[in-house]
Amino acid sequence: MPYSIRKVSKKGCYSVKNKYTKRVFAKCATKENAKRQLRLLRAIEFNKSFKLLPKGQRPGDKIPSNKRISKKRRS
Repeated sequence: MPYSIRKVSKKGCYSVKNKYTKRVFAKCATKENAKRQLRLLRAIEFNKSFKLLPKGQRPGDKIPSNKRISKKRRS
């Protein structure tokens, strides 16, 4: 994988970088959040149809519709 997690020296956090381009995706994150960042980057790279969910929404939740569709009654 081109992404790597490294412990930041003298701090209790981790950084996530691209090995080849040296681009930093997380400067100081907890180990759990750094692992989540890696999974997200891999999902975006290998799954072209990957889409992020709105904030606060989980997979499997129903998507609330903003528009209410109603049929007009004809008499």
